[in-house]
Amino acid sequence: MRPSAQFMAGKPAPFGFPGGVGFTWWYSDDTYHAVDSVTTLLIQEIQEFRACDPESVSDVITQTLQEVCVNGNVFNVDCVFLARRDTLFDCHKNSVSDFADSILKSVEANIRELLCKRCTLYTVPRFAVTSFLLEDASLHIISKTDQSAWQTLVDKGYEFDGWTPERPVLGLREDRTFAPPSNFDCLIAAEEHGTQKGARFNSILRFRKVLTVLFCIASERAAYPFHKAMAQPSEFCIQFPHKSGSNGQIIRSDCGALIPYFASDIPVDRADAIAASVWYEACAACSEAAQQRIEKGAHFLNRAMNSDDIEAYINYFVTLDALFGERGAVESSILAGVRSLGVDPKLEEKTSWLFDLRNELVHGGSRYIAEWPNYARYTQHFRTKPFADIRALAQLAVLKAPLVLNT
Repeated sequence: MRPSAQFMAGKPAPFGFPGGVGFTWWYSDDTYHAVDSVTTLLIQEIQEFRACDPESVSDVITQTLQEVCVNGNVFNVDCVFLARRDTLFDCHKNSVSDFADSILKSVEANIRELLCKRCTLYTVPRFAVTSFLLEDASLHIISKTDQSAWQTLVDKGYEFDGWTPERPVLGLREDRTFAPPSNFDCLIAAEEHGTQKGARFNSILRFRKVLTVLFCIASERAAYPFHKAMAQPSEFCIQFPHKSGSNGQIIRSDCGALIPYFASDIPVDRADAIAASVWYEACAACSEAAQQRIEKGAHFLNRAMNSDDIEAYINYFVTLDALFGERGAVESSILAGVRSLGVDPKLEEKTSWLFDLRNELVHGGSRYIAEWPNYARYTQHFRTKPFADIRALAQLAVLKAPLVLNT
């Protein structure tokens, strides 16, 4: 049976019962392919829709067609109502170009109704931060007890309804639905303009990136590596609308773990905040292609941090591949990239061995790291463990990538 939809044609009134004519439409496979293609074009080609999610845009396209199908300026309504043509688009009234232009304008107008300035928050345990702002990235890193830094965000016009990091409930209620676990130490706030789902998705990508950068900076100066604890990582994510929007609402939608729960505090002081700002500024000075490499490198490093064993190792290596890899010459390009970091020659030697281990794991030659045939030789030769080495190398590469790739 072909998929179908039943609806009341025409644009619905803001209030009251829906009116108009009832329709049933049957869809073909081409319908979904066409909607997906138009969705992709709208998001990729129109700058103001870059923060829109595909699901919302595709819904708008279908909704718009249902609204305008009885518009006599666009369609021959008799042909639509009496099904005198094989498809809806055969019922267009004007030239194809004028018809397409009118549909596009209606779709764009409906998408704009979904756009709103929004603030998405993610709570982070164990990060003992001195509050700071990455202004160009529209990211606020706020200590849980820093009321002044929180007020700065409130003054930007977001509708928090009384919600604060120290009292995370709405209004005068004591309902804990919108409250995170109490054991967080700071939060990250991302400002976005887009659809609800699109803003959330983009914010989560940005949270992963900034957490990765802060962790790498803190790890670089730490005497010992930070170890994960058994405690449950934070997954709390909440989104608030801006007062300038007309369709915003407060939505809690947990996003999964973006950073592990560590066994000890990770201090992020003023010097670290400056280092993070410098890193972001250096990224902004890179070419668009280099920025894409850095974005993806930081993303896969974050994925590695949030996983273990083989999955973590592979993601650490994918970090290097994202930063330096070239198709058809993966090993040589990664080795050249590691060399460009200005590291000790021994680390460059290690990279070749680590690449061999990566191949063993990816291609099923070993089921776990210690099963690698060269594991004992590696540890005896270098007096280190391959997992610790690939982790340190990936972190160093992400920190130095904005300078190395900006050439």
